[in-house]
Amino acid sequence: MLSSCTMREKAVPLTPINAQIIFEMADLEFIGDVTGTTTQSYVFGIPYGGRLNHRGTALSQGGIGVAFPSNRGYNNALYDALMSQPDADFILPVSYERTIERQFLGRKETLTLRAKAFKIKSK
Repeated sequence: MLSSCTMREKAVPLTPINAQIIFEMADLEFIGDVTGTTTQSYVFGIPYGGRLNHRGTALSQGGIGVAFPSNRGYNNALYDALMSQPDADFILPVSYERTIERQFLGRKETLTLRAKAFKIKSK
């Protein structure tokens, strides 16, 4: 009846564009572009299938909310993007593309998330 499961989560702080940080480009190392793609099915808005226990989280550091959706599909895509560059200190979300395929009593959603990954150089 009672079972345990392992949940994997990766999170980085997400700062609004209007935040001011005193960094020069010489202080940052561009690691590369990161992407994450996932496909999730929903029936009556309830997710089924897909990966349940992998979640990426963008933690908001200011009063501006995250403009990305908050659902299992997005969480899996963000997790994949963050895990592709595990040594990144922060990411700058660029865009996401969502394709919705209508099905009987539900939908199948494919989400691709793009971001830039940076590392702060140590001196």
